[in-house]
Amino acid sequence: MLRVSPPLDCEFTLALNNRTGKYFFCKDMIDASRDLIRNCYYWRIPLKNLPPKYIARVLGRLARIEVDLRVRSYLSHTSLAPISHPRPMVFTDPRECVLYNLKSNDVVLCHDMGPITHPDLYEPGVRELYTHAFDVIKAARPFMLFVSEASRRDFVNCCGSEFPLLQVVYPPIRSGLEQRDEEVFPDVPSKFLLTVGSIGARKNQLRSIQAFDVSGLAKEGYAYVICGGPEPGAEAVITLAQTTAGIILPGYVNDDQLRWLYRKAQGFILPSLLEGFGLPAAEAINYGLVPVLSGRGALEEVAGCAAVFVNPLDVADIAAGMRKIAAMTNEERASRLSQLQLSVTRFSLEKAVATWRWALMRAIAC
Repeated sequence: MLRVSPPLDCEFTLALNNRTGKYFFCKDMIDASRDLIRNCYYWRIPLKNLPPKYIARVLGRLARIEVDLRVRSYLSHTSLAPISHPRPMVFTDPRECVLYNLKSNDVVLCHDMGPITHPDLYEPGVRELYTHAFDVIKAARPFMLFVSEASRRDFVNCCGSEFPLLQVVYPPIRSGLEQRDEEVFPDVPSKFLLTVGSIGARKNQLRSIQAFDVSGLAKEGYAYVICGGPEPGAEAVITLAQTTAGIILPGYVNDDQLRWLYRKAQGFILPSLLEGFGLPAAEAINYGLVPVLSGRGALEEVAGCAAVFVNPLDVADIAAGMRKIAAMTNEERASRLSQLQLSVTRFSLEKAVATWRWALMRAIAC
C-alpha cells in the first residue's frame, strides 16, 4: 500500500530556547497534527522530535546568529538567499519568518505584538527583528493564527486585514496541572498571594511588590509568592524582593509544587503590562482563585468581567486590589468564581486542536 507523506512541515526553532507557555501550546498542537506535519525544523535541521539539550543549545545559538545577521546586515539580500521550502510551512513564531521565502499558503502563529507595541519591555534589537518579520509577513500574506482577540486586533492595526485567514486559537489550560500529586512548598505561611510568570518588566512585578508593601498585608501574616524565570527587567525585581517583607521569590517551581501553590493561595496577582493570552491567569481561575489583573487587553478577554481589575501603572490601585482579595467574603468569592470558571471553559484542548487543524487544512487546500 502506497504511503502518502504528510503535506506540511513545521518551523519549531522556538522550542530550542523556550519552555514557557508558548512552547507547551505549540507542542500540544503539533502533537495533535502529526498526520498533517511531516517534520519539524529546528533552525535548518528537520527532525521528528526535539533534539537533546546540548544539541538544542547549539542549534538555538546558530539560529539567533543567522536571524541577527539577516536583520542587522540584510544578509538575505546579499550573500545568502532566504530558505525556499516547497511544502506549506507552519511557523510557531513570526521571528523565524525572516529566514524563509515566506509563501501565501504558509501558516504563522502570532503570540503577541509586544515587540512593536511595547518595545521598551524587550531587549535592544527585538523591535527591529520583529519589524523585519512583520514586513516579510505583510509582503507574503500567509494564513495567520493568534492566541487572543487582543493579539489579532493589534496585528490588524499594524499589518492590515487583507490576509486569507485571521483566526484566534485559544491556548488550552495545561492538562498536566490537573493531576492530583502535590508537593508542599516549604516555608510559606498559611495566607499568601501568588504570581506565576516570567520575572521582569513585562509582568510588572516591581509595582506588584511595591503594592504588597503598601497594602500592609505582610503585617497581617500574608506572604506574596512570585514564581518564574528571569526575563528583561528581572534584576530590579529581585533586588526589591530581597528588601521587602513577606516576598518569596523561588524562581522556577516544579508542577507538583505549582499545583500546591495554586490550591493553597488566597488570590492570584497579575497586573501585567503586556500579555498575548495570559495562561497563568486562566490556570489560576481553573484552580478556584479570584485574580487581580490588568484592565483591558488579553487578560480581561481571558477572565471576563468577574476578576478584580486594576490600573497596572498605579501602585495604590494594585494594593487596593490585593486588599480586596484578602478581605473578600466567601459569598462574593463563590459568585465571582462561578462566572470566572464559566469563562475559562473556552480554553479546552479539544477546542484548540479543532481550530488549529481546521486552519492547517485550509492552508493545505490552497
